[in-house]
Amino acid sequence: MKKFLVLLIVILFVLFYLLRQAPEDNKPIVGVYPWQVEDLGGGVSRVFGIVLMETRLKEVDGIFRATPAIALYESKEKLTLEAYYKNISLGGLIGSFIFTLDASGDELEKVKKGSHKSERTDNNEIKYKLDKPASIKAKQLIVKNLIYIPTVQLDEEMILKRFGEPAQKIKLKTKEQGWHYLYPEKGLDLIYKKDGKEVLQYVQPRSFNALIEPLLSH
Repeated sequence: MKKFLVLLIVILFVLFYLLRQAPEDNKPIVGVYPWQVEDLGGGVSRVFGIVLMETRLKEVDGIFRATPAIALYESKEKLTLEAYYKNISLGGLIGSFIFTLDASGDELEKVKKGSHKSERTDNNEIKYKLDKPASIKAKQLIVKNLIYIPTVQLDEEMILKRFGEPAQKIKLKTKEQGWHYLYPEKGLDLIYKKDGKEVLQYVQPRSFNALIEPLLSH
């Protein structure tokens, strides 16, 4: 019995030690950090273990080990189906994720008609809550783009150290002071704000021009 207790204490100590160890700088945990975007070739990339326009929402559930809040948003007669994961921890970093789901116009209209609850958001959009059958069906849809909002505030030094020099910087068009750090090869628009939370928008690199067109227009 005494030997068993000693062995158990040793095992618990080893497990505690391993959990406390931070990854070495030269051995990053692949695929869990926002700057680790893997180029798959052909304008396709993987980030957070997810391939946009290929990975289904139910697969994201498995990666994050979480269930999102799914809702339909209507703005200026445009419908968007989104999945929101709050405070997901990956590699020690915590952030929230918003995925836009790839659904046809007919599918979006069907979700809208089947929704019995709606409310107006702070952005003056109409938010429709999905019932359980509609939410289950939405899990089969492919995720087409991603917004990541980290809880920790990034500074410009950290951005350059982790993400590298951007291909281009564009000033924010809002009252907030900040920049769009553009990384076409990563399909990333990193929105840096001097006062406020940063927002990272990901698309497939082959679709990057469509992402930045509104930024370049007058």
